[in-house]
Amino acid sequence: MTSIFKFTFRQHTASRSYRVSTVIVAVLLLTAGYFGFFIADLVMGSEKVSDITRVMVCDSSVLSGTDYNVLHESGNENYKNVVFENSDLDVEKTTDKLKNTGTECVLEVTNDEKGGFKLRLIKPEGFEAEKKSASHLSSFIESGLRYVIYESAGLSAEQKQEMMRRTAFEISVAGEDGGSLGDEMAKNIIPLLLGVFMYIMLCMYGQGVARCIVVEKDSKMMESLLVMTKPYDLIFGKILGMYLAAVVQIALWLAAAVTGVMAGISSTASGSKVSDFFAQLSVRGGFSAGAVAVGIISLLVGFLLYIALAAFTGSFASKTEEINNYFGIYTMVVVICWMFPYMNQLNGNDHMLGILRYIPFSATFMVPADVVIGNTGIVTGVISIAVSAAVTVAVVYLAAKVYKALVLYRG
Repeated sequence: MTSIFKFTFRQHTASRSYRVSTVIVAVLLLTAGYFGFFIADLVMGSEKVSDITRVMVCDSSVLSGTDYNVLHESGNENYKNVVFENSDLDVEKTTDKLKNTGTECVLEVTNDEKGGFKLRLIKPEGFEAEKKSASHLSSFIESGLRYVIYESAGLSAEQKQEMMRRTAFEISVAGEDGGSLGDEMAKNIIPLLLGVFMYIMLCMYGQGVARCIVVEKDSKMMESLLVMTKPYDLIFGKILGMYLAAVVQIALWLAAAVTGVMAGISSTASGSKVSDFFAQLSVRGGFSAGAVAVGIISLLVGFLLYIALAAFTGSFASKTEEINNYFGIYTMVVVICWMFPYMNQLNGNDHMLGILRYIPFSATFMVPADVVIGNTGIVTGVISIAVSAAVTVAVVYLAAKVYKALVLYRG
């Protein structure tokens, strides 16, 4: 098996198409990462001076009575004209009081069940500020709430740091489709990007693996190979060789993309916003060293599972012309296992998502992103990895079994 593995890996990585595509795609991703982030910062991240003039704060949390004007300590000049005032009335009466003022809104602050804070920015009837003003203001308040906590608690520098590490924020904007950009990315955008990435990689490499499995059947090499090695060693070596070649190529592409994005962040004014976003995800349990490690391992195991599945479908074909017939089934499985979890994610079906995280074929598209951004715990990720690894071994064994049976008994 070792010789088959080394031969398959060297043959694939030494090909001109592999090396040229690796370099070209890496350069494109590096460029796209930099200019894509730079353009996104100009189009989406550039905020004007807020046209909201006053925010009435209805605070029933432990922060009640704190002066929310300390938010201006963040130094964001776009909101220096916004005045925060504590209201003595409840939310309904305060909202009614600001009816038809046009540029004033209400901030409701409560404690959530996890001991953190839940903020809701309410636009009264007759609110006439720009469409995105409330959304931008909510992001400003969310990222600067630490200053309110500091002001309320009067903590030392060490205590403030510990408080921020433990405290999670949740924010929504009443009357708009969703909350802050951080929440939107954590819930929808990052899982979607992972799904698209995995779909492209699985289809691209899956077809290559399927063809690699069947190529000897369509030539006169089979008799010679079966003299030199066993069918099980042959298919195991091919799967692992193609898998490692794919992982190396993907790792280089991801490194290029990350380098481009980091360069884009360092050259724009959004660096602090990105830092705040990752800080909030860290509070939720995401982007810790353990979460990232579990996410990467889950991604690698899931990718190997689908590579094994591609080999399994390819082992049924007798000629390379038949690959498309069997590969269609593989593609259908990939699409279903990607879209079904994502649709449940959009619908907020947490019960179904909890089940899908333990089903290996759907977990591949969910667990890596969920663990990294903190949507699920590390323990769940570890259990999912164990189940996926066991199923991967079973699929590889079945692929070898089918390959052996069709080669030795059907030709």
